[in-house]
Parts: sequence; structure tokens; C-alpha cells
Amino acid sequence: MKFQISRNLDAHLIKERVPTQYKNLAVSCESELRGKCTLITFPHHNRDIVKSGLVGKALKSLGTLTDHQLVVVGGCFSIEATNILNSKKAIFLSLSDQYITDTYHSNV
Repeated sequence: MKFQISRNLDAHLIKERVPTQYKNLAVSCESELRGKCTLITFPHHNRDIVKSGLVGKALKSLGTLTDHQLVVVGGCFSIEATNILNSKKAIFLSLSDQYITDTYHSNV
């Protein structure tokens, strides 16, 4: 799976649409969510690294983001991917907060 986009979700449905291991994270961020949300689920096992290229493809596929909140799920986001998603004010649901760059991971 590269990514999956779910659009126009009511905020209270996010916890029902995320992978099982992310449900507690989704519940803990519920107070930040209001109205409609867009959920992007990236590779989400704890060793999966979501790099900026994949984030860029997902955002391009998404098109113009309306006033919906963006929620992203992924195992671990690279620094570059995090920067891109922070510029979209995304809410992150991630199992890892390792400090990894796109280039470091490609050399491993």
C-alpha cells in the first residue's frame, strides 16, 4: 500500500477508520478534531518510513485541500515529510518519532 485517502469524514469517525494499532492515538487527538476531516493512511507498520516523495504524491492526488482538517497515519515520517505536512497543519498519528531524513533512509 502506498497511501489511501478518505475524504469528508466526520471528525468522530477518524478513530473508526484508522488501523487498529492507531485507535488509541486517534482517540487522544479527538479534542483537536472538528467538523470534516481528510484522512491519509500511509504505510503504517512501526518500521515503515514515510518519505517526502510519497507525501507529495498523496497531496497531489488529494488536490486542493478545503477547510477540512488533515489527519495522517504512518509508521514514521521523515523530517522532510513532516515539514511538508506541518505546512498543511496536519495532525499526525504515528507509532515512531525517530529523527530520520529521506536521504539517510535511502542509504540504509
